[in-house]
Amino acid sequence: MAGTNFLGDSTDFMVVHTDLNGFFTYANRSYLDYIGSSKPPLGQSALEYVSAEDRPRILEAAKNAISLPGRAFWVEVRKPLQRVWNRSRWVFLAICDSNGTPTGLQCLGFDISDVYRQNQFREASISLLSIGLRENLQPSELLQRALDVALGVVPVAQAGSATLRGPDGCFHFVAAHGYDLSALQQVCLNPTEPLSLTAHIQARVFGQADISQFNARLDPKRRSVLLGAGRAAEIQAMLATPVVVDGIPRAYLYLDNFHSADAFDALDLRHVEGLAHHLAWLLHGTEMREELRFSRYYDAQTGLPNARSLQETLVSRPPAPRALVGLQCRSLERIRRLEGEASWAKAVRGVAKVIEADLRSEDQLAWEGGAFWLLLEGISSSAEVYAVLERLRNGAKAQLETLWPQLDFSPRVGVAFSQPGLATTEMLKAAEVALRHSRDPGTVSFFDRDLAHKSFKEDALRQALGQTLRQLPPGNAQHGPGSLLDLKQVPDFSQNHISNENSSSAGLFLHYQPIFHLVTGHLHHFEALVRWMHPKLGSVPPDQFLQIAEEEGWMQRLGNWILGTAVEQAAKWGVPVAVNLSGSQIEPDLLLQLDGLLESSELRSNYLIFEVTEKVALDDACLQTLRALAERGHPLHLDDFGSGMSSLERITKLPLSAIKLGQGFIASLGITPRKDTPEARLLRALKGLGNGLGFDIIVEGIETQAQLDFLLEEGFTLGQGYFLGRPACSADAEKLINGREILGL
Repeated sequence: MAGTNFLGDSTDFMVVHTDLNGFFTYANRSYLDYIGSSKPPLGQSALEYVSAEDRPRILEAAKNAISLPGRAFWVEVRKPLQRVWNRSRWVFLAICDSNGTPTGLQCLGFDISDVYRQNQFREASISLLSIGLRENLQPSELLQRALDVALGVVPVAQAGSATLRGPDGCFHFVAAHGYDLSALQQVCLNPTEPLSLTAHIQARVFGQADISQFNARLDPKRRSVLLGAGRAAEIQAMLATPVVVDGIPRAYLYLDNFHSADAFDALDLRHVEGLAHHLAWLLHGTEMREELRFSRYYDAQTGLPNARSLQETLVSRPPAPRALVGLQCRSLERIRRLEGEASWAKAVRGVAKVIEADLRSEDQLAWEGGAFWLLLEGISSSAEVYAVLERLRNGAKAQLETLWPQLDFSPRVGVAFSQPGLATTEMLKAAEVALRHSRDPGTVSFFDRDLAHKSFKEDALRQALGQTLRQLPPGNAQHGPGSLLDLKQVPDFSQNHISNENSSSAGLFLHYQPIFHLVTGHLHHFEALVRWMHPKLGSVPPDQFLQIAEEEGWMQRLGNWILGTAVEQAAKWGVPVAVNLSGSQIEPDLLLQLDGLLESSELRSNYLIFEVTEKVALDDACLQTLRALAERGHPLHLDDFGSGMSSLERITKLPLSAIKLGQGFIASLGITPRKDTPEARLLRALKGLGNGLGFDIIVEGIETQAQLDFLLEEGFTLGQGYFLGRPACSADAEKLINGREILGL
């Protein structure tokens, strides 16, 4: 076997022969390449090419091979120069003469560096995934862990950093090793900058020339930081690896070497890219968890905490005096209808910002169902609540009226205090009940047990109305969200409803009350009045269900149906019909809807009269649409004059054709009016006011012959009341038109 080279130079195996003293007698080309030598180191000790740490194991393997000829002994060693993770595995066999006496050693070796590095990469990957899944880290914390792992996988890297794409679209430093992170955090890298290191989507190695060229294009401030704290001028090789999520780089890992331009090899790139893939998966999972948490605890449109967030806060806190306050500002919904979702969401956030500025750290704000909900700790009296509301109102007025002039921050308010017998989990429901019973802007309702009992009945009515409105023909209707009940969430109602010719839909129908010329007895026009007959609840008073429809944002849908039905009836009869308009209906879309209705029915515009209350008429947001209606030829009547706080100066600016005196004026005269009473003189003065302004005066509430005689004697020409004609279904109203029933006139 002596002198035999049974593998020769044709294999990747490394072959070395030594004498018994360990000096080289032969080495093949593979070994020479491994140690970086061009000629065999004959006569030199083989231990010179072994690291000091590995020499004891090499000597032990050689000693065993010589003492036990015919047996092979394995040993794994590292190369003393170049890469840290260079590994090779060797088998030692004794070379014997013909007598079997050892004369030297034959050493067969193969390079396992890549295998070793791949094993280390797998362990590091598993470690990173385990950390990310187990500890649920924030993205910046996850990147710091990933950077630490990457530095372990690529030990030739002497420093490193990581950047994360922020909400501004730029990459910000969030992790560093060997650098001052606080200094690097002053720098953001824009992906659109020329030669930006963040422009690539695969791992790349950049040299000093690339880095210098990039830094030269930065502004002086960022360049100074990167040259100083970032040591950019010292870096000879930078391994930059993107972390791509859904096709978009979301982060970058940077590994730096200060000594050699070719410090990183292909395996380094593959391994760091592998870590980046794992990191991308973890970031995606983190983002999904964050999105899930956001959808669970925040409102998607406004970004504000929702009721669930508030509820969990309530449950997590120990019992203590506190108040839960609900505020609903209807003018926000008007912004939504007129200016769209984006403006509405911005206005909601603007109000929320004003509210949050007044809250203490222990308080909490939420947004749910079109209302703000305030958890106020340590509040236990109505006086304290009123003080908070006054501050909020003043703050909103001062800060928001220039941005949204149409925003009237006079919310209706519902309040629930923590109290014995009211579970923490029930506080939100209690505050909602109180809010529903706060009918008008600026009013405050406080929850109690009587209110809860009343609310139970109203909830049944509210649900029944929602079911009924679902069955209305949609037409051009658009309805906004309710508080915590929306039409689209209401199941279909049974079809067992009352039908009244063509004027009934889902139990809703119109009655028509006549308005007469008092002198001639001729019919002037009808007023359309909506009625609702529910199969279980019976006849529901209009003031009840109209109030609910307004509160829940359903008035547009109901109002559109009323308009369509009234126009159809007016066209059929050839008689003008008056329709009451709510504030939520008076917006630019109303004009387009009317164009379609009048065109399809061939009804002249002056045959469709609109009645508006003083509150609606005095709303600046409605004025432009009211004027447009008047310009199109629709008569406008001011309904229930005297029941509100009318401004005579404002009335002169409205395009009115008539004023309807509220029933209180005629009722104050009594059954048999007298001319010399203050009430009679006031009525006489109002007639003079109407004549002077050029308005017709319509007197409501005429119930006796004596009242009618008084009005005729005073010169009033138009009137309405039960004595003249009660609201009637379309068939009975049609008899009046045909002259078969004059009702005593």
